[in-house]
Amino acid sequence: MGAVAAGARREVVRRAVQPVRRWRLIASRQKTAKNEKRNAAMDYRLPSVAATIALLAAPALAQQPPPRRLPLPGIVYPLGSSPSPRTLSPARAVELALAAETAVQLAAERREEARGRALEARAALLPSLSGTATRASNAINLAAQGLSGFAPGLSSVIVFDTFDARLQLAQRLFDWSAIQRYRAGQTARRAAELEARLVRRQVTGEVLLAYLGALRAQAVMTAAEREIGAARALVALTQEQRAVGLATQLDVIRAGVRLAEEEARRAQAVADLEQAQARLRRLMALPPEAELTLTGELRFVPSAAPDAPTALAAAQRDRLEAELAQVQREAVLQEQSAVAAEQWPSVEVFADYGVTGVRPNRFALPTRTFGARVNVPIFNGGATFGRLVAEKSRARQSALQVADARRQIEQDVRLALALLSAAAEQVSAAEQTVTLAQREAELAEERFAAGVADNLEVVRAQAALSQARTARVQALAQHVAARINLALALGAIEQFQW
Repeated sequence: MGAVAAGARREVVRRAVQPVRRWRLIASRQKTAKNEKRNAAMDYRLPSVAATIALLAAPALAQQPPPRRLPLPGIVYPLGSSPSPRTLSPARAVELALAAETAVQLAAERREEARGRALEARAALLPSLSGTATRASNAINLAAQGLSGFAPGLSSVIVFDTFDARLQLAQRLFDWSAIQRYRAGQTARRAAELEARLVRRQVTGEVLLAYLGALRAQAVMTAAEREIGAARALVALTQEQRAVGLATQLDVIRAGVRLAEEEARRAQAVADLEQAQARLRRLMALPPEAELTLTGELRFVPSAAPDAPTALAAAQRDRLEAELAQVQREAVLQEQSAVAAEQWPSVEVFADYGVTGVRPNRFALPTRTFGARVNVPIFNGGATFGRLVAEKSRARQSALQVADARRQIEQDVRLALALLSAAAEQVSAAEQTVTLAQREAELAEERFAAGVADNLEVVRAQAALSQARTARVQALAQHVAARINLALALGAIEQFQW
């Protein structure tokens, strides 16, 4: 029994001393490696042909500018082949997009078109003044006019000259249809101006969201590169542990798989970043090869959201969609009134003054005409009735659009408030998850370095930390997107602060 107890004590002591021996062996190997590196560095200090060539070539190389790199890792352009990077803030991105985006330019052209239509409608209410000058040579057959019985031998065809020059004036005194069309044109012009402002707001929100997408993709890529560094460190540590017998080949393979997964994740992040930047370039009308250096930050900005009644009242007051729908309805109602007024009488006055004679300098005597005219429509085949039916249908459609716009505004506000509250909670949870995942990874690495566990715990902890960091980036991006959407829902995107 004494021999058995002594053997058990020796086994306990051996197990207790074994980690110490392993650490001493690892420390000895690390010290040997440092000495080898120091010796190699001292060897490089000796003069050599390569060092002499490098010193001679250094001035020439110093004259060449270093190659500029894209924000994408691993891609280097040849010297002089890429434009200088463009520093881009959110405000600058919005400014460039508003100056070059196609939707903004089209809205501005539609506004000019509406202005031209309004001027055309106003012309029907203004005086019309024109001038004419006519000189003609006429040959008339009097016999064909029933004037016969002239002296024999005389032709019934007479030839004579005429000249006439005069000014003609016309003015409508009352035309309710023209008056209503003029009002409808002015209202349509106001609607076009509102539409142009609305398009600018929409483009502003779209650019800010695209800028946010590029920032998110850039942050994901940065996180992926950080995880690649951690995975490479794990591979190196596992190989060292394998060399001293503290790890198995399975541990080495597992660490390599972890590194490959992170490299694949970085490749996807690079593709996502290029796609996000391409969308941002298109909105700003920049060339595809333009480099973008984003100066914005993906950070959490606490914001106190207004209560629902206050937000709804502000949105109904400041949103342009409901106002635009209401103005368009007014234009339709005025157009309907103009069509109905086509059945009413209209009154106009007219006058002309000029000279009439054979030639401008022969028998040219002044003549004039002036008077008033009343136009009474009686029957035009039902054309007015058909247009009136169509305009009444347009009026009913516009009423539905106004109601739908107000409901959409209310839905946007309530949804934006809910998403902002949820996004803030997600950011808090993501930060806590990252903190816990970092602590888990540290403990797992310490256990593996001490040789008391394999690297499976480290791989799992690093994967969890990578997912937590990505989730934090997504949560921050969702919170910024929720703030942008709330500003759009309230009609205050111009006052948005990044």
